[in-house]
Amino acid sequence: MLPLTTLVHNNTQNITTNLIPNHPLNGLEPVITPDQAMGTDNLTAEPRVDQLRQQRVLVTKVLNTVANSKSPSTNMF
Repeated sequence: MLPLTTLVHNNTQNITTNLIPNHPLNGLEPVITPDQAMGTDNLTAEPRVDQLRQQRVLVTKVLNTVANSKSPSTNMF
């Protein structure tokens, strides 16, 4: 999960510099998951890509749940 987290962080625009860290470092912005329309003959890669996509959906759901549950219920100001 750390490589995926690093990739997501390095593909997120910095508010101060307005740059995406991967762009000045590598000159490109790598995609997080391969294009779904692309097929492959690699029998090892297909299950791994499917597993990563499933984990990405689960992580998104968990992050949204946590973000929504920690908000104050009433306006404090």
